Amino acid sequence: MRLSRIRGAGRVLAVTAAAALLASCGRVPPKGHPEQERIVWPPPPDPPRIEYVRSVRSPADLGIRKNWLTRTVGYVLHGRQSLGMARPYAVAVTDRGAIAVADADGGCVHVYDVPAGKYRRLVEAEHAALVSPVGIAVDPEGRLYVADSTRAAVFRFGASGAWIDTIGGGGELERPTGLAFDPGRSRLYVVDTVADSIAAYDVAGHRVARFGHRGAGPGEFNRPVAVAVDRAGRIYVTDSLNFRVQVFEPDGTFVRAFGEQGLGPGGFDKAKGIALDADGHVYVVEGLHDVVNVFDAQGRLLTVVGATGNGPGEFGLPAGIHVDGEGRIFVADSANRRIEVFRYLGEPEQRGSGL
Repeated sequence: MRLSRIRGAGRVLAVTAAAALLASCGRVPPKGHPEQERIVWPPPPDPPRIEYVRSVRSPADLGIRKNWLTRTVGYVLHGRQSLGMARPYAVAVTDRGAIAVADADGGCVHVYDVPAGKYRRLVEAEHAALVSPVGIAVDPEGRLYVADSTRAAVFRFGASGAWIDTIGGGGELERPTGLAFDPGRSRLYVVDTVADSIAAYDVAGHRVARFGHRGAGPGEFNRPVAVAVDRAGRIYVTDSLNFRVQVFEPDGTFVRAFGEQGLGPGGFDKAKGIALDADGHVYVVEGLHDVVNVFDAQGRLLTVVGATGNGPGEFGLPAGIHVDGEGRIFVADSANRRIEVFRYLGEPEQRGSGL
């Protein structure tokens, strides 16, 4: 499987909204429905590999609406609540399709339970308010792990949204940021940015490993911010102020690094979120350039997704990223206060009719 090494986005005509309605609901669009642009990367004539899907700003964008009783009870108990995002910083999706967004400035986690048609906000953990939730991860049981950089701990919530326990509290972590859960080893990896290290915890919340320290050499960090794990358990870390991604074995042994500072394609100036798809491509959010750089497993640049702006497929200070099991790519577009959703299409010969 190979993505083309092509920059930019291509826009080709397709009946997108109408086709989606026809496929999911069996409805026929009104006669004479205008065609809309389909936004893809890389641009034609190369076959598209990544496609823009939609933007999400509120529960209504996902067809989730509170009924009258729920709105009334919520207002009585909590007062008027905004359902929008203040500064979405990280995003994760459970195996059953619920989307969780860590809202750093909103002091909450938005949970869009699309399959159940429900929305909720997580605002408190361990009997105190969330202050700066900046990292989020999920495990196979649907539990949420939320890193609060100000409270210097990771909070675990059940699938229902109830707080379960606290990981790394009591001064064990200095400033937790990025999170990743390795289902194969049942390990939670926590980026401790100020400590320039990665901490690993088991499902009981006990720290089982820590690696890294300040520096610019192999295995050293200068303000790491995000982490992801591939199917083999290898750990990928955005080493922000060293302008690179570092790759490690599950035991923390250094494997390789790639990336460099620069304004050109694939260059890093403010590398943030990182994620991997099922074919091993590495997606790295470049927050200053407002793009997502896509690399192969060896760190060779394949394509660049996005541009500065607030239109479809554009970004304003993007931060976190997640790729789910269906190949959907979720990007926390923080300054635009939304989640941008894309789809990895794969090679033409791999595509099913559902794509």
